[in-house]
Amino acid sequence: MNQWGLLWGPSTHGFAPLSGFSYVVTPIATPGNTANAGQLIATGTGIESVKNVVVANVVRSNIPSTSPGAIYLASDASTNATFNGNNFLVDGNDHNYTGGAGPGAPVPGISTRNDTNTQETLNSLSTGQKDNVTGYGYSNGPPIVPSVKTSPAAPSTTLLNQMINDLLARPRPPDNNTTQINGNATIGTTAAPQITHFTGGSLTIQANGNASGAGILIVEGDLTIEGNFDFKGLILVRGTTKVTELTGNATIYGSIWTEDLNLTVSGSSIAYYSTQALALANQVSGGAALPAPIRVTSLVDCSEVPSGSGGCP
Repeated sequence: MNQWGLLWGPSTHGFAPLSGFSYVVTPIATPGNTANAGQLIATGTGIESVKNVVVANVVRSNIPSTSPGAIYLASDASTNATFNGNNFLVDGNDHNYTGGAGPGAPVPGISTRNDTNTQETLNSLSTGQKDNVTGYGYSNGPPIVPSVKTSPAAPSTTLLNQMINDLLARPRPPDNNTTQINGNATIGTTAAPQITHFTGGSLTIQANGNASGAGILIVEGDLTIEGNFDFKGLILVRGTTKVTELTGNATIYGSIWTEDLNLTVSGSSIAYYSTQALALANQVSGGAALPAPIRVTSLVDCSEVPSGSGGCP
């Protein structure tokens, strides 16, 4: 709401191509939940003093405390998923990184922006690999139905870029232009999560050594995990040459969001959805300061309901 004047611009907007008609939209926060819920009240006026009001009741999706999937392919362009072997696991059921099941509802193991990419991902799984992608919508069959879903309302690449830019404006360690992690490295802990930004154009975590981290990891370019990597939080890959590979002994609690077009999952890599881990990401992200999609819970034309209904005056 504090940014509404900048977003909306002049208080009154005109209708085209007719003259004499205008409308204004006023935001009102919901008492007791001002950070996450409210109303957008649109009032249109016209000639001869006609007026109509429409009320949209909305709630915030609260990213990154929740996620479209354990792995989310954010691109609207055609993606290509490759799965090798049968030792990997992508699980959209909520897991605590301290052990046991988490309190959150399941999300898809893999989520995409459109049905074309969802079908491509599904078709890339062999019969023996289908039970390696679990979570919301998974069925043990027969036949086995892997947890791969379409989330058209999830953040677009434009929103993801805005989110990354906002994150980079937060307090964090300096940019890191390293392209390879060859030995032991720690990029945040659960006691002190952080925002880590790799700017070298790609990042490869090699087979020797044990790397770990917590918070938010932002990679500008390809992300290739060939070695041992344990991370708790949110991984954001802003791809340039379009490859995200989980081919080593990676264990990710939280979620991975990638703009890359090519996803490769193999080895003994594990991606667990975890609200506990995403809380670490939210801790360093500023929470409600981040852009996040809103969900319209109701849309009411006040000319069609009694006064006072659905938020109408």
